[in-house]
Amino acid sequence: MEVGVNYPWFDYGWDFGVAPPKWRRDDDVPNWVRRVRAQLHHFAGIGITVIRWFVLGDGLTYGMGADAPKLDKGARQGDVWRFAPPILSDEVQEHFDALLQQFDQVNKQVPRPIRLLPVLIDFKFCDPGIYIVGEDPNRQQSVPDEDWVKQGRADAIIRSPSQFIIRVLQPLLQLSRAHADTIYAWDLINEPEWITNNWHLDRHTQGRLPVDESSMRDFLEDGKSAIRQAGFKCTIGFRSIETIRRTRIFADINQFHHYRDFDPALQQNPFVDRRYPGIIGEFATSANQDTWQELRQRGLSQRVLERLKFAQRQRYELAIAWSFTNPDSRSSWNVQVENDIECFTQGRNCR
Repeated sequence: MEVGVNYPWFDYGWDFGVAPPKWRRDDDVPNWVRRVRAQLHHFAGIGITVIRWFVLGDGLTYGMGADAPKLDKGARQGDVWRFAPPILSDEVQEHFDALLQQFDQVNKQVPRPIRLLPVLIDFKFCDPGIYIVGEDPNRQQSVPDEDWVKQGRADAIIRSPSQFIIRVLQPLLQLSRAHADTIYAWDLINEPEWITNNWHLDRHTQGRLPVDESSMRDFLEDGKSAIRQAGFKCTIGFRSIETIRRTRIFADINQFHHYRDFDPALQQNPFVDRRYPGIIGEFATSANQDTWQELRQRGLSQRVLERLKFAQRQRYELAIAWSFTNPDSRSSWNVQVENDIECFTQGRNCR
């Protein structure tokens, strides 16, 4: 079984493209550029072979100024945001291509290649918009900056999926084709359950989410087709394996995320056809709030090493740890985690 890591971003929502004023240095170079090569070498050294990385995230750098989402103040029910998908900016494409080049260069120097699993959008892309805060020198106070909006882009999936795929996904796929050996697969969306009616894991949200099931299905099918036509494998970062079972939406690589709150036990891989494997796209490196009962029942520790061994016994082809740069309650990236990964992949540092 291969081991991967969710990078999953250096700066959520603005790793690629022009950032809001004063958020970067004067040269406006993404912050990951200065560190990623050394990090990739480090990952290779402990046996990691797949890096999952969010590209647009919540959409902050995709559609700014006149192209930013607009609050429809005449809507009858709650906050409704309107968004017409613009052409992907040159800056986003240049930065994504720079990342691919970094992978290519590192892979010439390491014994086993590291591949990128890019995630087009996070579910927050479709949540209600949030203005970032700017400074108004005349008022000497912070004010919402309507040129920069996080989230608020559900219309890209509901009203304009074809335009969104043509204007955004296809240019990224075209860049990827020049670095085909670097791409593990293309991930359309991270955890669509949270914003899709009938899919949310809490049934009480029915009818109150920004995307209807039919629109999400159409977007996923069209996106999978575009990815396949470009010569890549497609995947979808479902929050739960039960969503795949219930919706019967399958991909070239069937991905789900395993956390104890909605998935009490890691089941044996049900995707028996190796042409369409099953992978664990996220699992917690922290056991503080995420205990695997299957390990506890066997008297085993909650270390990442035991989680990887169990996932391998359950016949998964890839398990991707959460996460390297996102210090949330499910993440505990430290020397012990790295030693566990190196022990599993290479039989070294098993302490």
